[in-house]
Amino acid sequence: MVTYKKIVVPTDGSENAKRALEHAIAVADRNEAELIIVHVANIVSAISNFDQTPISGGYVSEQIAEDMEETGKEILNDVVKDIPAGVSVKSVFEVGSPGPALLAVAKKYDADLIVMGSRGLGPLKGLFMGSVSSYVTSHSTCPVLVVK
Repeated sequence: MVTYKKIVVPTDGSENAKRALEHAIAVADRNEAELIIVHVANIVSAISNFDQTPISGGYVSEQIAEDMEETGKEILNDVVKDIPAGVSVKSVFEVGSPGPALLAVAKKYDADLIVMGSRGLGPLKGLFMGSVSSYVTSHSTCPVLVVK
């Protein structure tokens, strides 16, 4: 029988991420696995939204980075507080491109399953499967459960 001991669960606060977490908790509970909840701040994408704004001394980009970290950690704290006490959990905040960053976290923690929503809060809401979940399923070395 296949068992999972370390499950990576990316979250961005979206409803799809919350549904994915519900599935991950069920799998973790049955397997006595540890959940590794990950939030990735895509700072390059955020800063590119300000490409017409003069950035003197890097203040705007620095402020964006601080705001994204604060928001990301709030999202992680909100998610972690709702996980049942009997489930082991670790939260991880990363900065980078979401797909590669999630795979790096999975590798770092030797995850044997990734559970994620099919779409998050990204701009490609019209697609069947979001670009991050598509990237992860294509490049992951461990099984990926995509929750719709």
